[in-house]
Amino acid sequence: MFSKTSHFGIALGILNILFFLLQYQQNIHTDSKNIFAILMLPISVIFIVVAILRVNKDYEGELFSIRKGLQTGIGVILLGGIIFWLYQIVHANFIEPDYVEKLATVAQKDLQLDAQFSSEEVTEKITFYKENYKFNWFSEIVLKSLFTGFFVSLITSLVINAFYKQR
Repeated sequence: MFSKTSHFGIALGILNILFFLLQYQQNIHTDSKNIFAILMLPISVIFIVVAILRVNKDYEGELFSIRKGLQTGIGVILLGGIIFWLYQIVHANFIEPDYVEKLATVAQKDLQLDAQFSSEEVTEKITFYKENYKFNWFSEIVLKSLFTGFFVSLITSLVINAFYKQR
């Protein structure tokens, strides 16, 4: 089970990196509204579902366990998210040293458009973002992915389990 989970997780992480590099090449990687983020959601769902189906195929004689499905799906999305998060840090520190500054500028423009924040609050939030960008990216990439991965894995596992109970 771990072998399939790691293969799909590594593949998902590499695919995330390739999509990011494509955005970087087109210079839209700092844009908060691009199509690539939307495209990665169904691709991630497909990776999770296929990984769960492959693990299920290995346990042909046994009753499918929802726990195995959750472990597989969450493992795939967690591994893919951690790989992408690590690449983001490498990218910000070595490939594009001003990447955090560019993201902070975009965030500052977005916050200034929101009338509920004063200029001092915007400056404070941007300073906090720059100081804690590694943790912010971790929460954005990995924790949000885990939330999606949990529900996709749960639904897929329940469907597979219901299918086997009908047999």
